[in-house]
Amino acid sequence: MNRLFRKYQNLTLLICLLLLSAILLSNNIKEQRHANLMERTVLALISPLQDGVTSGIRNLLSAWNHYFYLVDTAKENEELRDMFHEQMFKNNALREELKKFRRVEALTTKSPPQIGENPIVAKVVAWDATNVARTVVIDRGSERGVKEGMIVLNHLGLVGRIVAVTKRASRVLLITDARSAVDTYVQRSRARCIVVGENGKTCAIKYLSVKEDVKEGDVLIASGQGGIYPQGLRIGAISMLEAGSSKLFFRAEMAPLANIEHLEEVIVTGLPADSKLDMAPAETED
Repeated sequence: MNRLFRKYQNLTLLICLLLLSAILLSNNIKEQRHANLMERTVLALISPLQDGVTSGIRNLLSAWNHYFYLVDTAKENEELRDMFHEQMFKNNALREELKKFRRVEALTTKSPPQIGENPIVAKVVAWDATNVARTVVIDRGSERGVKEGMIVLNHLGLVGRIVAVTKRASRVLLITDARSAVDTYVQRSRARCIVVGENGKTCAIKYLSVKEDVKEGDVLIASGQGGIYPQGLRIGAISMLEAGSSKLFFRAEMAPLANIEHLEEVIVTGLPADSKLDMAPAETED
C-alpha cells in the first residue's frame, strides 16, 4: 500500500490541491467576494477537467438511455413484423377460401340441373407429371359413391371421365388425353365430327367434312353416341380451322371450354349416356 502511495504521490497531492481549491472557491462565491489570482488560476485549471467529467457523464447516460431505447424499439419492430406476417397469412388464407367458395358456388348453381340430384363435388389434388398421359387425381373415391365410367365436368363444360377408383381418391382421364375420343356435333349447324385428345392443351377434330357450315368459335357438344357422354354436354369450341390435304375433311382443333389447364374443383356425376342436357351458352371463368 505504501509503495502504491509513493508511486502516485505527486498525482494524489495535485488532485487534493485541486479539490481544496474548488472548495475554497465555492466558499468565496457564497461570500460574494472577488476571487484573487490564485483562485482564478485554480479555476482556469479545473474548469476543463470539470467540463470533461460532466460531458463524459452526460454522454455516458445518453448512450445508456439510447441503447435501451434501441433495444426496446428493435423488440417492438420484431413483434410488429411477426404480427404483420401473421395477418398477411390469414388474409391470404381468407382470400383463397373466398375464391374456392365462388368456384364451388359456380359448380353447383351454374351447372345444368340434369346432372343429377346429388352431384359429387371433388377437388383436384394431383396432376400427371409426365407427357405420356393427361390425367388428374381427385379427392373423392368409392366411399363417396364415385365409380368407374362416371363423367367429370364443371359449369363450363366436359372435363373427362373416371377411369380408376380407390376408397378415397379417383383418377380422371381428361378429354385432352390421346386415349380420349368424344362423338360430337357442331351446336349451330349440327355437323358431325369426333374430338380426339392429343396430350396437349387442345384436341384434334376428326372427320369434319369441308362441305359443312362451320367456322372458328363454333361450340361442339356431345352427340350422345358411344355410350359414355350424354347428349348436349358442351365439350369445347373450334379454335383452328383450315382445309385438309385430303380435300374431304377440315384440319381443325378444339379448345376445351372447361379450362382444363387450371382445374381446381370439379363435379362427378353418373349420368347415363342417353341423357339429354340443355346447357346454357358458354361462359368465361374469372
